[in-house]
Amino acid sequence: MIRLVLLLTMLSLSRSLCADSPTWLRLTSDGHFKQRPTWSPDGKTLVFARHQGATIFLYLRGMDGAERRLTEAKYSEYDAVFSPDGKRLLFSFNKASPNQGDIEVYSIASDGSDLKPVAVTREKLSHEEWPCWAPDGKRIAYTSTRDGNQELYTSLTDGSDEKRLTSDPAIDAHPSWSPDGKRIAFATHRWGDLEIATVDAEGKNLTRLTESLGLDDYPTWSPDGKRLAFTSNRDGNFDVYIANRDGSQPRNATDHPAIDNFPSWLPDGRLTIVSNREAGFDVFVEAASRE
Repeated sequence: MIRLVLLLTMLSLSRSLCADSPTWLRLTSDGHFKQRPTWSPDGKTLVFARHQGATIFLYLRGMDGAERRLTEAKYSEYDAVFSPDGKRLLFSFNKASPNQGDIEVYSIASDGSDLKPVAVTREKLSHEEWPCWAPDGKRIAYTSTRDGNQELYTSLTDGSDEKRLTSDPAIDAHPSWSPDGKRIAFATHRWGDLEIATVDAEGKNLTRLTESLGLDDYPTWSPDGKRLAFTSNRDGNFDVYIANRDGSQPRNATDHPAIDNFPSWLPDGRLTIVSNREAGFDVFVEAASRE
C-alpha cells in the first residue's frame, strides 16, 4: 500500500513538472549557428543572423517559414532589431574592413532598401554593436569601443546627438531599452564577472540586478516591462532565466542540458531562444504564452 501511494505521488509530481515545462517549437532546422533572433512588432516576421562557413548574414523569416536575406552585402551582418513601427531595422555591419574588426551600426528599411550609416568609425578602428531602439523610436542605444573601452551610447536614429551613458574600466554590453523608456538593461563585468544592471536613459542611477557565480548576459525586457529574460550559466549550464524587472526571483525558464541562448520575446509574451537541443543551433519558440 505504501509503495502504491509513493508511486501515485511520483506520477502526480511528474505530471505536474511536465505541465509546468514549456513546449518548444523548432522554427529553423539547418543546424547552423544562429544569433539574436528578434521579432517584428506585429509578431509576423523573425530576423536572425545565420553563421554559415565564413559568412554571417541576416535573414527574415515569415509566418509561412519562407526566408530571404535582408541585404545582398558580401560582408558580415548581424544583431538586427526592428524599429517600434516595424518599418526599419538596425544592425551591426562589418562593412569597411571585415578582417580588421571595424564594425558599424547601420539602418535599413524592412524591405532591404535605403541602407544608411548610423554609428560609424571615426579616426580609428572601433566596434559599434548590438543596437536597440527606444520604445518611441526616437533614439537608439548601442555599444562602442570608439573611446578605448566598450561602453553604452545613445543617439538619435540618424546617429546625431550622441551621448555616452557609461564610463567604467569594465566592459558594458548588450543594451536593452525598457518598454516604458525609463531604463536600459545591459551586461557588465564591473563586479568581477558578467552581471545584469540598468541605468536610466541619461546614464544615471546604476542598479545591479543579478548576483551569481556564473555569467549573466543578453538581457531583454518582456513586452509588458515586468520581467527580464537573460542567459546564465549560474547552475553550470547555459540556460535562459526570467526575473522580475528588479532582478528578484530569477528562475530557470529552459532548464535543459543543451545550450540555450539569445532570448527574445514575441509580442504575445512567448520566449524565443537559440538552442542546440535537437542537433545544431536553431531557433525555438514557446508554444504557449507566459503572459
